[in-house]
Amino acid sequence: RNYVGVAAEPTKAQLDFFESKIRPIFTDNCYKCHSPARGKIKGGLELDWKGGWEQGGDSGAAIVPGDPEKSLLIKAVRYTDPDLQMPPKDEKLANSQINDLISWIKMGAPDPRSTRPALTTAGGEYSGGSKDHWAFKPLTKPAPPAVKEDAWV
Repeated sequence: RNYVGVAAEPTKAQLDFFESKIRPIFTDNCYKCHSPARGKIKGGLELDWKGGWEQGGDSGAAIVPGDPEKSLLIKAVRYTDPDLQMPPKDEKLANSQINDLISWIKMGAPDPRSTRPALTTAGGEYSGGSKDHWAFKPLTKPAPPAVKEDAWV
């Protein structure tokens, strides 16, 4: 049963819709500015995991499951407000993508991404914390390895 105030578990069809339609929109258009794993969290909004958009950004709730008209994400992608246009710089999403986002929110915004993604970098740069990098550790003089007496050295 689906009780008032308790979200039902997403169906396989809803999760397939998210994976085939919504995740690619986020990956291609949103993560460059709204993914801490990619190095940026503009407006305090994280769109690379469910907890990020549930918390919302500096402007409030980005997505109101079940209500696209109250979802700032939809307002931003429609370009109806000159002060809130996403993606910025006239890179407006296609109408089909906007309609997919609206459909996804209407179905309750099912999202299987329950954990924040780990920090990653493109191009193979170091992505750990600075304290863990070898260059920031104190110098040590390691002990030489043990050598067998009968081995040629």
